Amino acid sequence: MKPDQLVWEIGPGLGSLTSLLMDKTSRMTLFEIDPGYCEYLQMAFDGKGPDIVEGDVMKTWQARYAVEEPDRLIGNLPYNAASAIISDFIENDKMAEKMLFTVQHEMGDRMKASPGSKNYSSFSILCQFGCRVIDRGVLSAGSFYPAPRVSSKIMEMIPLNRSNTVVDRELFFRLVRDMFISRRKTLKNNIAAAGSARFQHIGKEKMFQAFTDEGIKLESRPERISVDEFIAVANRLAQ
Repeated sequence: MKPDQLVWEIGPGLGSLTSLLMDKTSRMTLFEIDPGYCEYLQMAFDGKGPDIVEGDVMKTWQARYAVEEPDRLIGNLPYNAASAIISDFIENDKMAEKMLFTVQHEMGDRMKASPGSKNYSSFSILCQFGCRVIDRGVLSAGSFYPAPRVSSKIMEMIPLNRSNTVVDRELFFRLVRDMFISRRKTLKNNIAAAGSARFQHIGKEKMFQAFTDEGIKLESRPERISVDEFIAVANRLAQ
């Protein structure tokens, strides 16, 4: 971090991490959903420190992004909302040049999972589509107060520029989600289900053909298909 870089922090709580970050930069924006914490932070920093945005970050960040674009995005994310928060930034293609999140250990494993592994999911593909994902290590439950029942992981995310590789981002995201609706089913069965609903304008046969043309067997399960393969299929469907 450089002193003039803007840092967004999600879920600062009592500001323990915030105070350390403020030793590195003079520009911070905090997103905090709890009114009590917001009041405390205003008092603790005497109104001279970071800007505080009260409310659910999922509902407030885009309006703030229109005013300022962060250089760094950081946060000890709530376990029950972490995947939704990360997905929201990636799907909207509005990411800081470096992001660092603390997430539940299991979620960290999913973010970096490889095709064919038990943790590989549509969320794995989304994370790896948007960013280079780096595992920065484990934090024990005792690192937090109150202590959660599970350990956590620090995950670094550095955005990848996919603007020239994906024809239709929304179609790509929809394809990945729908192919994982039933992850134990084959691609053929998932396409049959998705093709009759969300892909009516494309048609089931064209979807079969797109996978086949990429050398992907329809009897395969979605958990064995790589990010690049899903991109290639989505691009065929967009033609």
